[in-house]
Amino acid sequence: MTAPAPVAGRPAPWVGRSRPALEGHDIVTGAITYVTDRREEGMLHGHVLRSAVPHARIDAIDVSEALALPGVRAVVTAADVPVNALGPRAVDGPALADAVVRQVGEAIALIAATDATTAQRAADLIRLELTPLPVVDGPAAAAAAAAPQLHASGNVSGNIAFSSGDVEAAIAGAALVLRRSVHTPAQEHVAIETPGGVASWNAEEESVTIWCGSQNPGLHQRKVARALDIPAESVRMIANPVGGAFGSRNDDPMPVFLALLARAAGAPVHVHMTREEVMAAGAKRHPFWTSIDIGFAADGRILGSSVRAVADTGPIITSGPNVMKTSAEMSTGPYGFDVAAFDGTVYYTNNANAGAFRGYGVPQVAFAIENAITEAAHELGLDPAQIRLRNVLDRGDRHSLYRHRTTTSLNVRETLRTAVDHPLWAQRHRWQAEATGPWRRGTGIAVAMKGVGMGSGTGDTARARLSIDDHGQITIWAGPNHTGQSIQTTYGQVAADALGLPIDTIDVRVGDTGAVPESGPTAASRSTYAGGAAVRAACDELVERCRGLGLPLATDAAGVGTKLIELGEAEVNAEFRLPDTDDIGIVPPEQLATFAPHRVYGTCTQVVRVEVNALTGEVRVPELLCVLDCGTPINPAATIGQAEGGILQGLGLAIMEDHRVSEGVPRTTSLENYLVPTIADTPRMHTLFVEGSEDSGPFGAKGMSEVVVVPTPPAITAAIRDAVGVLPQVLPVTPERMLALIEESPCA
Repeated sequence: MTAPAPVAGRPAPWVGRSRPALEGHDIVTGAITYVTDRREEGMLHGHVLRSAVPHARIDAIDVSEALALPGVRAVVTAADVPVNALGPRAVDGPALADAVVRQVGEAIALIAATDATTAQRAADLIRLELTPLPVVDGPAAAAAAAAPQLHASGNVSGNIAFSSGDVEAAIAGAALVLRRSVHTPAQEHVAIETPGGVASWNAEEESVTIWCGSQNPGLHQRKVARALDIPAESVRMIANPVGGAFGSRNDDPMPVFLALLARAAGAPVHVHMTREEVMAAGAKRHPFWTSIDIGFAADGRILGSSVRAVADTGPIITSGPNVMKTSAEMSTGPYGFDVAAFDGTVYYTNNANAGAFRGYGVPQVAFAIENAITEAAHELGLDPAQIRLRNVLDRGDRHSLYRHRTTTSLNVRETLRTAVDHPLWAQRHRWQAEATGPWRRGTGIAVAMKGVGMGSGTGDTARARLSIDDHGQITIWAGPNHTGQSIQTTYGQVAADALGLPIDTIDVRVGDTGAVPESGPTAASRSTYAGGAAVRAACDELVERCRGLGLPLATDAAGVGTKLIELGEAEVNAEFRLPDTDDIGIVPPEQLATFAPHRVYGTCTQVVRVEVNALTGEVRVPELLCVLDCGTPINPAATIGQAEGGILQGLGLAIMEDHRVSEGVPRTTSLENYLVPTIADTPRMHTLFVEGSEDSGPFGAKGMSEVVVVPTPPAITAAIRDAVGVLPQVLPVTPERMLALIEESPCA
């Protein structure tokens, strides 16, 4: 299913052609109505009372004064929630804190009032009696023998371990053995739009409609239904337009808060979190402490590696164990060698909640292995690109940890070769020699791969519904949802080429559980691949139906639509189940979903130029190359946009972003003291595609939006090593840390 070639008499193919986002004009002119902009007649304003302490027993909550305040319509506490849970397990956490609070920012009460000021005043009138409890301020404290247990099951949120052999024996005779530890911090999503929306309760039908951003509308539908103790079909989630997500809207509790308030108040309720609330209560990238033991032959071949990782998931489970599962699979990077091992543990703490974040556990472990390969190249006197080419996986090779067979669309070697031939790499020595003053120049390279979809054994499925009317207009309801990447634009391009119809006759709708079939989350780089394949399947079914009936869809869509309506055949339902790997290697079949090895991977190589001020420690990134293996880019301009956005998040992780918590209390509380890249920090970026095609994807496409985050930090640290002779092992590389490394190094 590669990109279609032009056919005489048919519209020019849309796949492979750049198309602006359907809502692009409204976005740039400000005309778009985001979910947080929505207003309803008779709407109330909501506020969330949140904990100011990281760990305490709740002895009493008195809301009487708040309820007596004129304009207050409802105050909701845990006692008012029909099922006080955000999921089926206790470790999923309560909707509202009941017996204890476990985090600064945890929700304790919800208030609805006639205006926002009154809602805030009411929150201030709620009297809390709290008894402080010991704070578990990190994984080391959580693992201590006498640590307070944050859940009945203990402080371990999850563990995953696997080995393909005896690593120590494999590296015993190595020419070089590196044993290194790295640290990657908690990171904010910093979506431009903070969480919020509107909910409206229908008392007669006991149903609720919620307009709130979500990467997984079906999951949020189930969460709301559980908390309100109503059937899932009584909950309608309308999940867009939303101004960004990056993982933060996967299991966000905001839809539950909105539904609870609307039900209690008997009126539509609007809530919109402040940036300060998000900084305290919003999910973060998991901070990791990662160690790697890795051995190399004299020619640079990897002989074996063992990775151990510890992660802090905060007070509730969210996605912690699943993040570590992805870390395990990607702990060997895009490299092929015989023996590997991984052991990762996720701990509960009283720190900030950590959840899904673009890259989903891969940037943390990739930083360890890429740094090690960079160091090995210097120690062995090898070119940093050539040592990677010597080890990289090829199409259909076996994965180093699970030994499963990769798909033949894996094209990581070509991304490396393309990067090596680019002037940014080929001319690096000349560019370095042109440095002036205190600025030192260096160029770094790093490679990454990441699985597409949820992995083998998980039953990962996307669905689409298609209808044709008597004017020949096509409507498609499909998922995953749009969370800023305008996925409906891509789905429309796939549909136009699959049907052979003009693109303006196709209307794609996403993100509404009242109409769109369950298709899983906007996550795991699966939207274009899985959702696009479901759209393609629905279109192919319509084309085949018309062929079987002898109906000329491409030349008389209106007539065909009329006939299909008469026959009761005007609607098509289709699904795409992401294929498991053909050969699961040494993974026990009964544990396939536990480890979930992927069949399909997106890959990426990046080359980064940096300048380091040897006097101040300042690091700046003037230029960067990103070479992508994404199969067929359905909408090239949109794909480049996704790549550039991901690169900037990787750059932020590398040199400036660090959500800091001290004894459970956030110290980075707003964008005044939490730094993110701005236009002034944005490098000149070049994005190239390597030719390739994934047979199971729509017209050969596969996912890429997460893998682009992964190589940026290690490419930057590799460039720093090239510039000043030191290789940072702790992110972000702030000027203070950089200067300390320079001053401590005898060769800098």
